[in-house]
Amino acid sequence: MSKFRPLLAVGALLAATLIAIPAPEPARAKADANPGPRDVIVRTTAAAYCITDNINRDGLLGKQDNTVLGHSAVGVVEAVGSQVTTVKEGDRVNCGGSPECGECHNCARGRPDQCVRLFEFALPLGRSLLDGSDVLLTPVGGYAEIMRLPDVWPFPVETKLADEIVCMLGCGVTSGLGAVFNVAAVEPGSSVAILGCGQLGLWMVQAARVAGAAEIFAIEPLAERRALAMRLGATATIDPGAGDPVEHVRDLTRGRGADYTLEAVGSVDSMRQAIDMTLNTGVVVLTGVETAKAQVTISALEIAIRGRDIRNSQNGRCRYRRDLPRYIELIEDGHIDAEAILAGRYPLDAINEVAGKTGRREVLTAALMPGLESGAG
Repeated sequence: MSKFRPLLAVGALLAATLIAIPAPEPARAKADANPGPRDVIVRTTAAAYCITDNINRDGLLGKQDNTVLGHSAVGVVEAVGSQVTTVKEGDRVNCGGSPECGECHNCARGRPDQCVRLFEFALPLGRSLLDGSDVLLTPVGGYAEIMRLPDVWPFPVETKLADEIVCMLGCGVTSGLGAVFNVAAVEPGSSVAILGCGQLGLWMVQAARVAGAAEIFAIEPLAERRALAMRLGATATIDPGAGDPVEHVRDLTRGRGADYTLEAVGSVDSMRQAIDMTLNTGVVVLTGVETAKAQVTISALEIAIRGRDIRNSQNGRCRYRRDLPRYIELIEDGHIDAEAILAGRYPLDAINEVAGKTGRREVLTAALMPGLESGAG
């Protein structure tokens, strides 16, 4: 188990870095604020805390100590490198879960969710004044006052939505709505089962409603989240602790199984259940991750004979320049309720409090705001 260590830097750069317990006193670091030719310097205004970073924090996805996490943030561009053409100083930008270089083979095929730049190693943000070690960030490094990014990560946004809403666009919104619209391509009149009603599953519930699904089954052990799912568009909820959810979905679909099943829990068991509760000609979308080493077992017979279409969904297979304006419009017009997912505004130095509440399932998505004073959220 690890904690985030507040890291105070010269120039008032505050970042939350991974450090093993017991956490030492806050260290000081000096950030390199001079952009390289294709770098963008962004002052963070809000970052959405994602439960995936609890897994990262605990070392289960391969991240190392002294790394700034946070993959869904919004901010204002402060400086750009000499070769940057996509954004300019003063732009409000969303920095989210997928880059889009536009040059690699996958981007050229319309799949920037697999852009080769996605898999780059952690980049240096600056150096610790405590021991001279590198302070690293993994794109986008949103749990910091300053983000230093390659120019393939920030995307301009034009909206009057508040920062605490816009910051959710980079992960939860794109992953949840994209899983429904882009990956599953849910059709009107269909049945949709959604496993897990954390923030990701609740975005999926709303997207399925917008897509015109006739039946939306929300599977979630927490009663308050089941109730919220019903308010946001589910037609029925299932408590997985009260019986086999696979059989329950089959009962609700006259024995067939759901047309579409979206997994938003991140456990191997829920992935297996998602496959089993989908009818043989249906679509299964797997979005969660348990650990880097977790394995899902599917029999060869099932792959060869059964007609289920099993799809992955890194960041909803979104194309940010295309999808962000649409998702912003859905929120602005009230078709998608973002306020229902937002779990408050917190200063950046409250990150361990937020991580604890998120891990205990007490909150959905909290916004960490570097400029916010303690107690002001």
